[in-house]
Amino acid sequence: MSGPTISYITPTFAPDIERFALLRHSLRLFSPDILHIAYVDTEDQGVFRARFGGEPGLRIMTTADALPPTLDAQRRFWRGWRGYVADRITWRTGLEPRTYSGWKMQQLVKLYAAAKAETEAVVFLDSDIVLCAPVPASTYHSGGDLKLLETRATTFEDFAFDLSCRKIFRDPLNEPAEAFSYIHQAPRFLRRTAAVLLERLEKIHGSWTARFYREPFPSEYNLLGYAARFFENYRSYRLDEASPAEWLYSVKSPDRLAEALAACRREQGRRQFFLVQSNMQLTDRDYIPTLQSLIDTLAARSGA
Repeated sequence: MSGPTISYITPTFAPDIERFALLRHSLRLFSPDILHIAYVDTEDQGVFRARFGGEPGLRIMTTADALPPTLDAQRRFWRGWRGYVADRITWRTGLEPRTYSGWKMQQLVKLYAAAKAETEAVVFLDSDIVLCAPVPASTYHSGGDLKLLETRATTFEDFAFDLSCRKIFRDPLNEPAEAFSYIHQAPRFLRRTAAVLLERLEKIHGSWTARFYREPFPSEYNLLGYAARFFENYRSYRLDEASPAEWLYSVKSPDRLAEALAACRREQGRRQFFLVQSNMQLTDRDYIPTLQSLIDTLAARSGA
């Protein structure tokens, strides 16, 4: 039974272009039939179009296409020299630091892009993840529903992200805790869920993004998961019973890279996704050539 139509969404910017190129390489090999939409920082669209323009299966959009105009203007301010100066002044004078961050803005791009997607569902792929085995659209379906990656919170980080979500929705915090995590690769949600989420947030807060910025640990995925669970009662979703370790090779510290590469090579990419978290002290040259070589080998063996 077929499920909802799907597209990939990747927010990215010029400093991540080599990581994005590796992701594109893996998608061409392992998932060429699913549309990939890249939302690049508006001022970076030229470099992305020059390198990837006209590539089959890829559509390059800008943050201005996803965000309300005021939010994209805010993003451009903080990324530009004026934002840099303002940031330095607040740091030197001890004034209250800005709550805006590129990480939080990227989350907003995902939420707004998902709500206006042309497909019924979206799968989020950040620039630091690649595919390492064939991934047809059926990977994301189960009995006509979209597979939802939801697990119970187990770490302090899980509880921190879930707590931020509950605070944004003004849930009472004195009740017994039942926390969940939706921060798993590759997260996928229905377009309908994103639209419902934005509508509820605007109803509660009006200009809700200011409230979002004040949270130290906001998560777009936990917000979407909250909406799927509590607002939609999992309608058209089916929980994926697999453990996160079964669908991802994860590198979150440099000393784990060799181990993850060896496991992927040994298992012939069985877990399908390979994450090299971008906020580590690894340069592109530290892993991209090796990982690309492995992807090419796996693709040749699988016939992709």
